[in-house]
Amino acid sequence: MFEVPPWEAGAEIIEFKPVNASGNAVAGAKKQKKKKPKKKKAAAEEANPKVNKTPGNFSYRQGGGPLAPPPESSDDDDDEDDGIRAMRKVKAGRIEKQRPPAQATKGGKKELKLKPELAQAAVEAMEATSSTTPAANSLASKLQSELLGGRFRYINEQLYSVPSRKAEALFRQDSSAFEAYHAGYRQQVEKWPTNPLNRIIKTIKKVPKTAIIGDFGCGEGKLAQSVPNKVYSMDLVAARSDIIACNITNTPLQAQSLDVAVYCLSLMGTDLNEFFLEANRVLKLHGNVYIAEIQSRFEDVREFVRCLSACGFDLVKKDVAVNYFYFFQFKKMRHVPKTTKLKAFSLKPCLYRKR
Repeated sequence: MFEVPPWEAGAEIIEFKPVNASGNAVAGAKKQKKKKPKKKKAAAEEANPKVNKTPGNFSYRQGGGPLAPPPESSDDDDDEDDGIRAMRKVKAGRIEKQRPPAQATKGGKKELKLKPELAQAAVEAMEATSSTTPAANSLASKLQSELLGGRFRYINEQLYSVPSRKAEALFRQDSSAFEAYHAGYRQQVEKWPTNPLNRIIKTIKKVPKTAIIGDFGCGEGKLAQSVPNKVYSMDLVAARSDIIACNITNTPLQAQSLDVAVYCLSLMGTDLNEFFLEANRVLKLHGNVYIAEIQSRFEDVREFVRCLSACGFDLVKKDVAVNYFYFFQFKKMRHVPKTTKLKAFSLKPCLYRKR
């Protein structure tokens, strides 16, 4: 129960908080902000030793003017100040490079002093450079390969763009051109997916061992060294003593003396009609002709077959599905005299690019 005290006991004066103008019963008094405690002077003096005190309550900070006494600093303080200055330079974007100490020589010029181990390494490097090194051999080999490749491409272009007689004159005037050409040719063979001569060799091994072979444009005469048959190797220049040096449009072979004629990447020149008229002369009736050539040289295979038909040869087999090379087998079906006037024909030149 709530009991009201008697009036005689007296009454306490209750003071209500004032109400703001808007009528809300929100206290008008603002909360007082807490003041941060002040740092003790003693701690500040310990943190900043440069603040000097005089007797009494007066203190002063040492200035940095021209008349100010030199600051008392230790080696540690100097190192710390250098580090701060360096940080400020980096922050401001100014970085100063320190130059190595130099020593003056007798002539007044400055000379950099190398450490003994660096000097020894420099001497060894100079000696290694002066002598023949694998790197030097590699560079010399690369330059030699580029020069050889350039000369090969030049000779190769000449052989494809002139008649066989002019090609013969080219090798006669420059005896080293043949070796340079075949050295570059060997480099090209290494880049091919396969060597077509290997397939020709397998084909010749299937014919009777008594068959006489004529290798027209034999190069280095690998076919003769790979089969048991009698092989007449012929080219413009004789790379070996068993190779006949001659123009394959006019060979010293007797008429109808061969059973097989091989042309492996040798149909160069602009007078292929004379090539196959000579083959017709030296081949026996029903003798075979095996041809291997680069695929890109053929614009129209049917036209090529018609040209050989005019020279007395009929197509027996062709393989044009092999990448990079085409293979043909023809058979001599009739005699065609060499005096027969036929239209000259050729294949597209195979010009190797610099790689």
